[in-house]
Amino acid sequence: MSPVNPVKTPSRRHFIQRSAGVSAAALLGGMPLFASGQQQVKLAFMYPVGVSGDINRLVSTMIAGFNAAHSDIQVEAIYAGSYDNTEQKVMTALGVGDPPATWLPINSMMRTFLDMNALEDVTALAKADDVFQDFIPGFLGTCMSDNKLYGLPFQCSTPVLYYNKAAFEKAGIKAAPTTWTELEAAAKALTVRQGDTVSQWGLTIGGGWHDWIFESFVRQNGLVFWTKDKVNFDAPESVNALEFWQRMAAAKNMPAASTWESSANDFMAGRTAMLYHSTGSMTNILKSASFPVGVAPMPKGKQLGSTMGGGPILIARQLPDAHKRAAWTFARWMTNTANQAQWCIDTGYLAARKSSWETPALKAHVAKVPESRTAFVTAEVAGAFLQVPGYHKVRAHLQSAIDRTLAGDLKPDAALREATAKSNLEIQRLSRRRG
Repeated sequence: MSPVNPVKTPSRRHFIQRSAGVSAAALLGGMPLFASGQQQVKLAFMYPVGVSGDINRLVSTMIAGFNAAHSDIQVEAIYAGSYDNTEQKVMTALGVGDPPATWLPINSMMRTFLDMNALEDVTALAKADDVFQDFIPGFLGTCMSDNKLYGLPFQCSTPVLYYNKAAFEKAGIKAAPTTWTELEAAAKALTVRQGDTVSQWGLTIGGGWHDWIFESFVRQNGLVFWTKDKVNFDAPESVNALEFWQRMAAAKNMPAASTWESSANDFMAGRTAMLYHSTGSMTNILKSASFPVGVAPMPKGKQLGSTMGGGPILIARQLPDAHKRAAWTFARWMTNTANQAQWCIDTGYLAARKSSWETPALKAHVAKVPESRTAFVTAEVAGAFLQVPGYHKVRAHLQSAIDRTLAGDLKPDAALREATAKSNLEIQRLSRRRG
């Protein structure tokens, strides 16, 4: 569904409205940002919507709450579209020296922003707070490079398997699949055909972010197919995972193509019985489906494996000190114990703080909706999502390989071999440019 947009979209104005006469000493001393009569610090926060549900309304409510609680800081929320759109708009703004003060990218983009020398190192600020003690290490690790911290995890996710319990009962399937073999058998049993037309797919893998889910499958085969300076998409473990997908698509037990948004809608409408999607869509899916929904960890291949999704709140390096401190105040507030608990309840994203899971509100939610804790099974075995120079182009090469394989245009090994070659050329080109 198209997101509602109650907040402002980017225009040709400056993202950052500078304010004069700010005392950094006052900031560091914990005093109000401004003496009486001085202007507020005004910041822009650019963010995407990457899951189903009314995320814009939730963000707008949070920003209003922050502004009401901080008379010396005013944050403007700028909805920028998808993750890719948001990241491209931030890079364009960085290129002309006028970025938003804070933004929310996919966690894989941190490497690209570091290569642009765009991020403020917040390690010292974090050590002065409780960040390293309270944030779950795996989530905090998505914001770190070379033992330095460059942001705070705001919305953390993993892929999970949603399934239609009524369809399972009708097909005589008693439990969610726990292995690839069981997944393939369930997809076949759940597919409903009327002649040559499929009225209910057995399984849908949400397109648009299917490369993220594919990386999880490869991890389930025991391989991480990237390092900081190359990719290995065509390794046997990766080829085997794509052959598994191809087999289900060729049998017409899963569609060869879908979009991220339409796949969630298809599941909620009963057009597919199982769906790989983000935990961030969980609250909306559970509320919107007209049938009982189950949520299961990703079935394993040789082992369990998953990939971290979602993103951190980052702070621009090229800001006045007062704005950096104000941006840190904003990032800390958005990720505090109570707000992380409520964000988890409202969306299905995983709360990044240990203390959030101990709040009465989140404890009550987990008791009422036990599915909300399911993702922790996969989060415990999750690694970082693809982090290489040229992330957008490299990701596009992998997506193309998957798409053309499922469409029947190329065999898995040939498609992945081509994606590997093109991706490594791009990585090498950018590495040479950095010197």
